[in-house]
Amino acid sequence: METMIDLIDVTKSYGKGLPAVNHANLHVDKGEFVFVVGSSGSGKSTLIKLLMKELDSTSGQMIVSGERLEKMKHRRVAKYRRKLGVVFQDFRLLKDRNVYENVAFAQRVIGRPTRVIRRRVPEVLQEVGLAEKYKSFPDELSGGEQQRVALARALSYPGKLIILDEPFTGLDKDTKLNVIDYILKMRNNRTLLIATHGTDDANLLGAEIIKLDKNIN
Repeated sequence: METMIDLIDVTKSYGKGLPAVNHANLHVDKGEFVFVVGSSGSGKSTLIKLLMKELDSTSGQMIVSGERLEKMKHRRVAKYRRKLGVVFQDFRLLKDRNVYENVAFAQRVIGRPTRVIRRRVPEVLQEVGLAEKYKSFPDELSGGEQQRVALARALSYPGKLIILDEPFTGLDKDTKLNVIDYILKMRNNRTLLIATHGTDDANLLGAEIIKLDKNIN
């Protein structure tokens, strides 16, 4: 089995305080579906930022999609991130752009031709049930709909690794079930890593659970 994520004895410390991630070891093969579960302050958000190369590790070795992150030059980071589809806890939608443009913008960043964008964006909006909302702006959408725009944006990336940070926060039961359905559609031989605070959703989705408590074992 080919490896997608391999963290070996990774630590991330902020100043002289306790490390946010402490001697973490994590192995995820391509195509796996993994939940990283931990309470607030356990290091989930820091872990995601390390995987995205938004933060540098203090020590240890990180290999993601064949890239050595701790040795990566700054000029390489943007190209590396194009391999990832990320759904942030706060969605990070562009408030001054409509649904279509939010997804299309992500496509332009990775250099896709306009003709491909015009075909692909409607496809992914259809997949997440937002085809009729393509002209709507983020503040005109419910929390669940904004979450689905973020999912559509991640779906539109060609990369094989999708990272979701607390994708169920603030969603009612029906909306959460819909989002879970869309996440299952996203798999399609991709590697999915979801950071969340509870195991119930992982059990419902039949995913592997890795518990995070200031470190990963």
